[in-house]
Amino acid sequence: MIENYRWLAGVIAAHRHGRVAGRTRLQKEIKLLQRLGLPTRYRYTIHFYGPYSEGLHAELRMLESMELVTESEEISGQGKSYYVIEAKERAQLAEVEPFQPFIRQLEDTDAVVLELAATYDAFRQMGDDHERARTRLRRKKGTKCNEGREEQALQLLVDLGLSSTCGTSSAN
Repeated sequence: MIENYRWLAGVIAAHRHGRVAGRTRLQKEIKLLQRLGLPTRYRYTIHFYGPYSEGLHAELRMLESMELVTESEEISGQGKSYYVIEAKERAQLAEVEPFQPFIRQLEDTDAVVLELAATYDAFRQMGDDHERARTRLRRKKGTKCNEGREEQALQLLVDLGLSSTCGTSSAN
């Protein structure tokens, strides 16, 4: 059996250039990949930026100490700091290959749209119906839901096969 931390390292390595730009992005990607069958057992709670796993965060620290990944702080064009996680070549894991199309799709998704999708999905997993999950999403994320991002998030979930009942049309 492959341990969670090896899957985590393998997913990071499977990104273009073995890089993930942002801890929040990594949290949301792993959450959705887990829903798609990635055999990790991270437990998530709703946190400031949506679903968050303390276990994943701890294992990311462990990957650094094992020298499977490095993490560096960078500054965005808007002056905000974020972390870039880079996998070492030995972090690659062949068993991640079936998840590669999903990894590419998530990697190509806008960070806010990814955050919205993972948060909405978490609300649905908690038992909320579509409308209640959207209401909670809008309450929690506010203006992040504007400019078509909420609809893009819902469409991402449909495209991933994680939702077939969430229509993408509604007034903001």
